[in-house]
Amino acid sequence: MRNHLFGGLSVTQLATRAGKEAMQDKVLGSAAELAYYFLFALFPMLIFLTSLVGFMPDLQTNILRALATVLPSDALRLIANTLEDVTAKRSGGLLSFGIIGTLWSASSGVVSLMDSLNIAYDVREGRSFWKQRLISIALTVGLALLIIVGTTLIMFGDRFSAWLGAALGHGTTLKVLWNVVDYILGLLMLLLGVEAVYFFGPNLKQKWGWTSVGSVFAVLAIIIGSLLFSIYLRYAPSYSATYGSLGAVIVLMLWLYIFGLVILFGGEINAEIEHALNHEPVEKESCDD
Repeated sequence: MRNHLFGGLSVTQLATRAGKEAMQDKVLGSAAELAYYFLFALFPMLIFLTSLVGFMPDLQTNILRALATVLPSDALRLIANTLEDVTAKRSGGLLSFGIIGTLWSASSGVVSLMDSLNIAYDVREGRSFWKQRLISIALTVGLALLIIVGTTLIMFGDRFSAWLGAALGHGTTLKVLWNVVDYILGLLMLLLGVEAVYFFGPNLKQKWGWTSVGSVFAVLAIIIGSLLFSIYLRYAPSYSATYGSLGAVIVLMLWLYIFGLVILFGGEINAEIEHALNHEPVEKESCDD
């Protein structure tokens, strides 16, 4: 089981090989680049979501609640305030041609991620500019749909559990149970989204799997890393003393850097397993046009 799961490598061998490859691929620098693009793509993505399903009044609240599970409080406050300001002042045009530009901007971060994954998998980008951009837009829309579906399930689940709890007289118990289900649903949606990025992102023919070692690592690392980062911010000296009003932006950038880093390292893990399974430690055949 272990050999099949890790391509014949032990956990130590896999970690060592992935770590060495990550250093050779300059993952630390690539994660900083991703954080830059993610910062520009984050708000268009959220605006796209709230514009697409503006008929759901609780959507924005539930999205922010989901982000609160992984984002530091100051970064979340910055996102909430900015999103509220933008959506309050937008015109109806955002739902027409404006939303196309918003979607284009949101997909730019995915394009950068695809390029970084190509480096992790040791493949060249043979797809045309438009094909790569269309894939990035499709991934952006797919991730948006995952967020919408997950948020909708949570919204209706909250109401159903409240109704059922009132009917059965076990409101507190059902609320606790649904909070657990709520968290599991969020993890599953995140896992599926990360797996989709690993499958469609690199210019490589792969077999689809609902999960991979790299995606499981990435999801767990995002949660643990965000938790540790929040604890650090709580007890570390105040960053506002150094950065002033830009402190919240710096915190958001650091969190996006951590996010990009674990996504790239998860890709390195998957790439090393792929190399081991195919006995091709250096190069793999890419799927050019």
